[in-house]
Amino acid sequence: MFTVSPSIYSADLLNLKTVLDKAKDFEHIHLDIDDGNFVKGISFGMTLVEQIARNTSVPLDAHLEVLNPMAYVDQLAEAGVELVCAHIEVLDYPNEFLSRVHSFGKKAGLALNLKTPVSFIEPYIDQIDHLLFVSVESDYEGLPFRKGVLKKVREAREIFGNDLEIWVDGGINDDNLKDVVEAGASGVVIGRAVFKADDFQKAYDHFVETGRRYETEAGS
Repeated sequence: MFTVSPSIYSADLLNLKTVLDKAKDFEHIHLDIDDGNFVKGISFGMTLVEQIARNTSVPLDAHLEVLNPMAYVDQLAEAGVELVCAHIEVLDYPNEFLSRVHSFGKKAGLALNLKTPVSFIEPYIDQIDHLLFVSVESDYEGLPFRKGVLKKVREAREIFGNDLEIWVDGGINDDNLKDVVEAGASGVVIGRAVFKADDFQKAYDHFVETGRRYETEAGS
């Protein structure tokens, strides 16, 4: 079933407890872990992740935009993060990362930037639970959705079948959501379109309901 995972990095971090209380009915919350090296921005570290985990029962998924993903796995898993996803572009041995995440009983995923071909993840088809396509240049915030990602989503869905979670992250809004779902995505990460809304529960519900309607129509 189609999933929306709002990125809490776009929320009001000075009032995080209030945000988490208001987001208690979300099905997912997305954690962007940025180290200032793999991408230019720095988001937040493990101390804040642990505090978020202690203050919500909503399942957390982490997107590691860092140069050394292995350094984060243990703490994320021990904090209670359910899904850990790292970029294949920085993993010399993706199998090591995937196996380490699985050793904690967590879901493991791989992320691909716009320029990275789907073929890079084919050797790990039997190990990944989750595939994340970044649909903007990850170094810059607020850039528009790039339609070229739709071809990659379709290609991945043909390769991996219907069991794999395929999410798209970046620039998602009402103008492109239908295209993303019809291409085969089973989920999206949305930041500002949810957390910058006057009523972010209402905004979240809108994207979930709309995405699931598109999913039903695409399958009919």
